[in-house]
Amino acid sequence: DVPGFDAVAKGEKVDVEYVTPGIVKKVKDILSKVPTIRAILLECTELPPYSDALRKEFDLPVFDAITCTDFFVSSRKDNPRFGLNQWQNDW
Repeated sequence: DVPGFDAVAKGEKVDVEYVTPGIVKKVKDILSKVPTIRAILLECTELPPYSDALRKEFDLPVFDAITCTDFFVSSRKDNPRFGLNQWQNDW
């Protein structure tokens, strides 16, 4: 029900610039109904292009497939800023 996002179901390229206002409006409508929401989770792999627009508009943390993957990978890697260093093999 977001104008232009039906391209996903059709297997077509999504016009991100055209769809972005509809995604923002959809989230705004949800937040007006549930104002206690403190973070946004975008579960679809087609949604990361809208994450920054949502962060800017609502000043809430936005988690998508990319940020969640980065989080997972970073939890398994050496942190060179402190602690034991070079304890694992290079990737």
